[in-house]
Amino acid sequence: MGVAPPTCLTTSFLQENLRFGKYMPSRMPGADLPKPFDGSEHRSFHWPGGHCAALLVHGFPGTPAEMQPLGVVLKDAAWTVRGLMLPGLGADIENLDNCTHRDWSGAVRGALDELNQQHSVILLVGYSLGGALALNAALEQRPAGLVLLAPFWTFGDDWSSILWPVVRLIFRRVKPLKRADFSTGEVRHGLQRMFKNIDLENPQTQQTLRQLTVSLKPIEQIRQLGRRAFTGASMIDVPTLVIQGSRDQIVPPIRTRRLINGFGNRVEYQEVEAGHDLVDPESGAWDQIKERLLLFAALASKAGRNPTPDGSLE
Repeated sequence: MGVAPPTCLTTSFLQENLRFGKYMPSRMPGADLPKPFDGSEHRSFHWPGGHCAALLVHGFPGTPAEMQPLGVVLKDAAWTVRGLMLPGLGADIENLDNCTHRDWSGAVRGALDELNQQHSVILLVGYSLGGALALNAALEQRPAGLVLLAPFWTFGDDWSSILWPVVRLIFRRVKPLKRADFSTGEVRHGLQRMFKNIDLENPQTQQTLRQLTVSLKPIEQIRQLGRRAFTGASMIDVPTLVIQGSRDQIVPPIRTRRLINGFGNRVEYQEVEAGHDLVDPESGAWDQIKERLLLFAALASKAGRNPTPDGSLE
């Protein structure tokens, strides 16, 4: 899929998220398109269960829909499960430019506060960018267990960080679908996830999609959040499980290993034969991911209540 020059700093991130139908540009042209992320599956969900609760944080710019399969796994194991909808995403994607990483972090903290009022054991699960959000939240609210799936924290090499301030001033918007091949299965599947009943055979629809633009403002917020996650990793002192796809091109294994090397506590690390879409039951390693998650969740449940900042139990 072709992208405009400024995305050289974030090429794989933008391309892969578009392929999986996770990035709806924040400004749409006048041609008619179905409403993006239009469905109840894209909204926050709360499934009551036992005294142990799990908070699931989706990636960028996904929705709670991508976390539902993991939620079902935990619900079937008698956990209360909440899937959080991050501000400025999903059906509210057109307002993404107005949101910052502080808004996303605040939503996670607020959801944790609510769960802590009714549940003695909290499992915090973050996927991709949700992993960075979960990691930052765990520094303050210290859940009984932290699960990070393909945790994002950087776009790439150091040279990217050096050039990025210049790039974002010169190129404020890009058209990542400008040269898209709408005949490929990955592109079609991704767009059909985003737009229900979209007619990808219609030349006018294709032209409209090619003109969709992506603001680079959210990319800067993502970059800042990732830096905070990397810096805070050394202060994490709660049980942590990290699951990483060996074929992940968005969050390559080498970056995740570098992240966990900075953790202050011992981390359980599981690398599976899969790409970035670890929360998809079709990922190819779903059974392995489910088994490891349930084992870790069971241990967190048995360990008891969430620790307070001084290390005691609530």
